[in-house]
Amino acid sequence: METTKKRDWGLVVAGVLLVLCGVFFLFAPGLTLVTMAAFAGAAFLVSGVFDIISYVRFRKVANMSGWALAYAILDIIVGLMFLIHPLALAAVIPWIIGLFFVIFGIFEIVGSFKIRKTGSGLWGWMLFSGIVGALCGVCFFVFPASFVIYMAVFVIMRGVSLAIYGASSRTML
Repeated sequence: METTKKRDWGLVVAGVLLVLCGVFFLFAPGLTLVTMAAFAGAAFLVSGVFDIISYVRFRKVANMSGWALAYAILDIIVGLMFLIHPLALAAVIPWIIGLFFVIFGIFEIVGSFKIRKTGSGLWGWMLFSGIVGALCGVCFFVFPASFVIYMAVFVIMRGVSLAIYGASSRTML
């Protein structure tokens, strides 16, 4: 296979958009929490509806347990709670997203060591990005009131990472 010097402009554009999104988070923190609560509610609601549909369609074929239906109903209830009271439930979002960021940061740290073995020069940036992501996640637990600031840092860092990966990638022919 031959490598060309083409860039992955999709990653670069996605990275720039994430950086802009992170800057928005810094300037509109209240709107950020309510919007995230509404998106989380919609996601839980849609997930619950599709889980119920899957349960009804495949319960006999896939030998699905009643727990799958209970989980789907719970998703719908949580989704409705987020949609009906987004301000009240915005308080738990830092912990939910904090857990995700810690897991994502650990994944990126482990991935950086695997990439290092291939000889890629980007492993150092990936390691740094993973550490920053995991630390932002931990900060969500320790300082939940500063959630939007850490969210902005994480999103900006992720955007810069995508732009760097896209600008330094090589397309395989």
